[in-house]
Amino acid sequence: MADKKDDLQAKLRRLGVVKGARDLKPSRELKPAPPVDESLLRPFSPQQSNFADDEDIQPLEKLLPGGQLVETAVGSCFVLDHVYALEYQHGDDRLADLLRFSPAVAAPFVQDDRLAAHDFRDFLFLDTETTGLAGAGTLAFMVGVGFFESSAKGDRFVVRQYFLRDHGDEPALLLLLDELLADKVGLVTFNGRSFDVPLLEGRFIMNRMPTDLRERPHLDLLHPARRLWRHRLGSCALGSLEGSLLGLHRRQEDVPGWLIPSLYTNYLRSGDARELVRVFYHNQIDMVSMVTLAARVTRLLSQPDAADHPIDLYSLGKWQADLGHNGAEQTLRLAAQGDLPLELYQQNLHQLGLLLKRNGRAAEALPLWQQIAATTFEDVTAHLELAKYYEWQVQELRQAIFWTEQALNLINNGGRQRTYNPVRDELEHRLARLQRKLAEA
Repeated sequence: MADKKDDLQAKLRRLGVVKGARDLKPSRELKPAPPVDESLLRPFSPQQSNFADDEDIQPLEKLLPGGQLVETAVGSCFVLDHVYALEYQHGDDRLADLLRFSPAVAAPFVQDDRLAAHDFRDFLFLDTETTGLAGAGTLAFMVGVGFFESSAKGDRFVVRQYFLRDHGDEPALLLLLDELLADKVGLVTFNGRSFDVPLLEGRFIMNRMPTDLRERPHLDLLHPARRLWRHRLGSCALGSLEGSLLGLHRRQEDVPGWLIPSLYTNYLRSGDARELVRVFYHNQIDMVSMVTLAARVTRLLSQPDAADHPIDLYSLGKWQADLGHNGAEQTLRLAAQGDLPLELYQQNLHQLGLLLKRNGRAAEALPLWQQIAATTFEDVTAHLELAKYYEWQVQELRQAIFWTEQALNLINNGGRQRTYNPVRDELEHRLARLQRKLAEA
């Protein structure tokens, strides 16, 4: 009996099956994936056949020979490692750039003080590829993770991809992921707070496995990206940010995210993994892009004067002002010195004026309101602020009347005098009150 068991274990080792999930944790036990043989990749076409002829079927192990089938107590899972030197150039940035900054700079912005106690080496980057967008039956058939580690060959960044050859591999995937999480403190994701983490948490629960994913410190890069770059770049999808911000252009073998679920379904039906190689590539680049995007976010938050564009300074200053951040005034003043479009220039002055007013420095905001009033043809917010200041702060009623009348003229000249306008009603009421006060004085 013992001889048969020894023979079985020897066969498993020859097949690349590793016994014991604990053996997986140091990344050196997994061979880095060699370059994909691009001759095996057909030109991508969404209209391609869903099924392959038997003689054309290419198994996953042949296309991705760096991967290994890892056996656990609850089954096995296909695992692939990609290892990057920290000096690796990804678009315009190096992976090492992120380690110059601390998650602490993001703590007040994402309102998670726990980020301040750790280094990015303590965090696990995470991204999933799924069988759909929502619903109890949605699976994460691929979970990509990334982490910094030290090795005999020096510091490096490892992208590890766990893949379900079929749905029965899910318990093994979750177990391996949980063991890797045991060595990390928090998470870095892109829209993971709303999608990846709740999905994985649900899968842990479905498999009756405990998890603390939702309770961990978490830097979700989607929200900072929108706050910092939406005004300048518009779309803040990760793929859009790669081209417009990170200087990265993906190779031809990438695949659009909307097509990925159907490619996995086709793989389950046919066993042909050629199109799945594109999915591995897509997930791999997502993981590495999160590193350089996190570097951009933390650099801008900690070094506003190094911003790539004054519009980014305006976005940061507004975010700082909304949060009551001490650096808001300096950032907004820096933005005002740049070449902002007129509308954003006025909004920047408006934010700065409100900030000064809240801090009891309304007199310093006076020239800002005047600049806005002199350059606007629609918005009367600055006129109102000037009228309030002259009425209540310095009791100069004639100046208060002047700015109220200017605001009324702006509204009426805009052709809106015949329609109901609550702002006009407020201005007319204010003007009548000011005229009475002036007469009484």
